[in-house]
Amino acid sequence: MNALYHRLNQPLDIAALAVFRMLFGALMFAGTLRFMACGWIEQLYVAPDFHFKYWGFAWVQVPGEAGLYLLYTGIAATAAMVALGAFYRVAIIGFWCLFTYAELMDVTYYLNHYYFVSLLALILCFLSPHRAWSVDAWHKPGLARATLPAWQTWWLRFQVGLLYFYAGLAKAEPDWLLHAQPLNIWLPPLSGMPLLGPFLAEPWVHYAFSWFAFAFDTTIIAFLLWRVTRPYAFAVVLVFHLFTHLFFQIGLFPFIMVFAVLVFFEPDWPRRWMPFFQSWLPASITRLFGALSPSPSPARGSGGQGSGWRPTSAAFALVVAAFCLVQFIMPLRHWAYPGTVLWHEQGMRFSWRVMLREKSGSLNYRVVTDEGRTVVVTPHDYLTELQYREMAGQPDLVLQLAHHIRDDFNRRGHGPVEVYADSLVSLNGRPSKPMIDPQANLAAVEPGLADAEWITDAPSGPPTLHRRLQLTAGR
Repeated sequence: MNALYHRLNQPLDIAALAVFRMLFGALMFAGTLRFMACGWIEQLYVAPDFHFKYWGFAWVQVPGEAGLYLLYTGIAATAAMVALGAFYRVAIIGFWCLFTYAELMDVTYYLNHYYFVSLLALILCFLSPHRAWSVDAWHKPGLARATLPAWQTWWLRFQVGLLYFYAGLAKAEPDWLLHAQPLNIWLPPLSGMPLLGPFLAEPWVHYAFSWFAFAFDTTIIAFLLWRVTRPYAFAVVLVFHLFTHLFFQIGLFPFIMVFAVLVFFEPDWPRRWMPFFQSWLPASITRLFGALSPSPSPARGSGGQGSGWRPTSAAFALVVAAFCLVQFIMPLRHWAYPGTVLWHEQGMRFSWRVMLREKSGSLNYRVVTDEGRTVVVTPHDYLTELQYREMAGQPDLVLQLAHHIRDDFNRRGHGPVEVYADSLVSLNGRPSKPMIDPQANLAAVEPGLADAEWITDAPSGPPTLHRRLQLTAGR
């Protein structure tokens, strides 16, 4: 333990973490401006009358339109301050609070990379990448440091590596490896793309991509950790995320992951690139960067005052260890539930199960009033089209809307009512089957972490392989 303690507090060059801070803040700033410019505030939060909530976070409310713009302006402003290193500690805590609040407003729009951003921001709250190449270091020269303790770099490496590890582990299942699903569904519609398009209709390409993605996710961290293979691994990262950006509409995720893996490079890699930038940057700028981050020297690297090294308290070390343990366990919680997680989705979120399932189907509710009348209710009476497409295959959201319909009917004087769901869902191209027990009164079902017996068993049998469509001219 003593050896581990000293290794985790070994001084490392601050340069890589300072650049990570700048890239993270700049990307979040640009992404937030894009979110507002594309009209997604109105589409996702203003237009819907009903918003789905995370279990335990029903208290997180969606503000009015003016409040939403203030919220996202705050996210953009704090992200810019993080990039600049201006009032860093206040800025990163503010960014984490505002960004996480925004993501908790509606579970409909859950994305793995938004969760990843929240985790990175939370970790950055406890790190000190603002001690170099920042407004803070310029304003307070005594704040500037050449090094930071190694645990700050390794904490980020752990979180990035965990994502890849579980993303690869999740792909070790028949649908992905043996049936190339759901890539076999997603790629053929892209066959009109220039150059690559004709290949995307071929089943062998779907299998090749499935196996490549599995091998990539399960091995890339090992190759990034090994100095000999690191440059080649980074090149593969660039190619892999270039394809994901071209093929799928997943926003900032490819860019976030490319920037994130930079933490696996040597901590002084930005300094090695400085001569390249010095060739076209004004001399005053390069002198300023040098002043804001003095190069490590033997004296500074020995753990003295110049390194910014501080002994890590036992209490804080326990907090970090507990955080890492929770992050390691969270993706495994679906094992506590019987059945297929891609079907019942208990333990699906926050587990890095990235792009593993394609669900489509239809849903209607039957409401039995206290007068004995049966009323068929369509979700479109309460939801936007986007909300409907997202919730129709997610049982917990089906239950939430059932409760909202129950409360609506009770409020209008028709209660107490019973609510039943008629749900037909296809998983990864299989024939549709009921996802919700049609005899289960959802109005009486309470949400929670218990096994959801009102969800039917997953469909048996392999999914259908969609082979290339051959068109022949008729006589």
